[in-house]
Amino acid sequence: MRKIHVFLLSTALLALFSCHAERLPTLPEEAGNYPITTTQQLQDPNYTQKIEALYESGLEGTFKGKADVPIYYRIFKHPGPENGAILISTGRTDAALKYKEVIFDLFNNGYSVYIHDHRGQGLSGRMADDPELGYIDTFQFYVDDMKHFYDEFLAFNNHQKVYLLSHSMGGAIGMTYLEQYPDDFDAAAFSSPMLGLSPPICLLAKILKGKEPKFAPGQSGYQDDSASFHDNSVTGSEVRYHRMIAAYDRVPKARLGGASTLWVYRSCKQFKYMFDHIEDIETPFLLFSAENETVVDPDAHAEFTEKAGMLNKEHKAYLVENAQHEVLMEKDGQRAAVMNAALEFFEGH
Repeated sequence: MRKIHVFLLSTALLALFSCHAERLPTLPEEAGNYPITTTQQLQDPNYTQKIEALYESGLEGTFKGKADVPIYYRIFKHPGPENGAILISTGRTDAALKYKEVIFDLFNNGYSVYIHDHRGQGLSGRMADDPELGYIDTFQFYVDDMKHFYDEFLAFNNHQKVYLLSHSMGGAIGMTYLEQYPDDFDAAAFSSPMLGLSPPICLLAKILKGKEPKFAPGQSGYQDDSASFHDNSVTGSEVRYHRMIAAYDRVPKARLGGASTLWVYRSCKQFKYMFDHIEDIETPFLLFSAENETVVDPDAHAEFTEKAGMLNKEHKAYLVENAQHEVLMEKDGQRAAVMNAALEFFEGH
């Protein structure tokens, strides 16, 4: 099984100790007024050429992140009229190139888009000797890099409205960012945010972490297994799955393998920080939790939003039925519902 889809020990272990967040209301599959890409369009070479053309037109570059790690980014400045700007905080193993369809849809709905590859993955610098080992030196550095990107690039362009769209690990980074910088974003949306992992995994990581980066049990370097759609546990869309695989195959240096025990351990420590600082959030946020989640702990979604509600934080949270972890690259029905809800939420703020 391709390791870009596995956070920790194995999908089976995660599934064993996880259950979906049943306390969340179901996201209605309502047709929206926003243009959202369909599977049929993705099978049209002329249409996908437009997606590729937009991505290639983005301004790319690097900046020095914390500890001088080079951070890769792309910026897609909308010519106007503009509805605002959206910063995308990506998941573990993700590179900007995975988000071509998302960027295309956001841009077509009138938004400038800012996206960077988090340290240790994509086209950004790696901190471990093995470039395929998922490792983080200090979790806070993820947030510090994002703040630098915001201040030096996004804020510089003086957008009237600024929004955050975060996925998975990027959700942990994004939520921490909202707690530390409550005035930077007008609203935020979270796709399957990593607000927790199953407790047995965090306990095991604490025991096995060691001092040097090494693969967690069951993890290894990137493995090319593009025929594994029917075994995957992240999306029900075969077309979008194979588009993702092809994107990484075209840019091998953007690939990342399995997580290290230190990455897991430091992520688990961050969960407590996020829950302890919910009171500091002032940004309205929207959260999507996949019904068939096996990568992150969906119970954490319900627990986090319940505590946010008790603290009178403005938020909405939904369970996306018949969806797996990658709700932004799911089948048309689920993906369109998520994209429409996020765009409507942004428009209302």
